[in-house]
Amino acid sequence: MHVSLAEALEVRGGPLQEEEIWAVLNQSAESLQELFRKVSLADPAALGFIISPWSLLLLPSGSVSFTDENISNQDLRAFTAPEVLQNQSLTSLSDVEKIHIYSLGMTLYWGADYEVPQSQPIKLGDHLNSILLGMCEDVIYARVSVRTVLDACSAHIRNSNCAPSFSYVKHLVKLVLGNLSGVFPKPSPLSLLLGTLLPSVSRESMLVSLPDFPKTWTLLVFLLFWI
Repeated sequence: MHVSLAEALEVRGGPLQEEEIWAVLNQSAESLQELFRKVSLADPAALGFIISPWSLLLLPSGSVSFTDENISNQDLRAFTAPEVLQNQSLTSLSDVEKIHIYSLGMTLYWGADYEVPQSQPIKLGDHLNSILLGMCEDVIYARVSVRTVLDACSAHIRNSNCAPSFSYVKHLVKLVLGNLSGVFPKPSPLSLLLGTLLPSVSRESMLVSLPDFPKTWTLLVFLLFWI
């Protein structure tokens, strides 16, 4: 079960806050780093996605993953690195990493700007804005790496009073899915009482006249007024 970044912001009706951007950035960079440890250029399918608001998935665990499914109807050109649009050849995993870094940076700018009036500037701190600008450099060799992004996130966490990154991602997921632990509502006092007094009452036995249960009836009336 997961939620796309686009779905979370659609429910909210507003942009990502700065600490949420740092959190999604950190969790996304960690996922990318782990991905590049496991794959190679010989496995293009594992690297063929484009990070966008619809393909960046927020998980209930607080982590982030990516997909290329169910986004064919979206225009991804704004999130696609220039070298991909120009059909340049990719010769190393580092090149592919920089493609995803570009897409992630543009995705987070999209999140920061979501439903913000054009007359209002995007509110980002200088440090965060500098990192995002470095991620969205047009020239591939000038773009920052995943390692640089993770170092910047670590420095931010050390120097601020922010909560752990995964907690912000969990909160975004709950905007859409709600509290998964609260799917089943707590029973009311009345239902608890009925379950105790009448644990295996059949429909026929419910037709017994009220005088047969004077104590039960009195207690039920009292409880109805109490709740």
